[in-house]
Amino acid sequence: MTALLKAIDIVGGQAVLARSIGVKQAYVWNWAKRRQQTPAKYIRAVSEATKGAVTLEELLSDHEKDEKPLSVSATNKAYRSQGLM
Repeated sequence: MTALLKAIDIVGGQAVLARSIGVKQAYVWNWAKRRQQTPAKYIRAVSEATKGAVTLEELLSDHEKDEKPLSVSATNKAYRSQGLM
């Protein structure tokens, strides 16, 4: 479960979270279903909406899960395109 989904559960649903941070429910739905993370701009507000039950660190960790290291071949290709190899 992502930190965002945990926050949605704690506050009582997407609509409640959306109202508490000043966005439309559709935005929260999109974050939860498509992006699976809270946009950086709203991380503090989401944490505050949960009264700290979901921490800034938990919300930030959702972003770290999304980062995938480049493969060796992709890295080499990037270096070649920049004339570094």
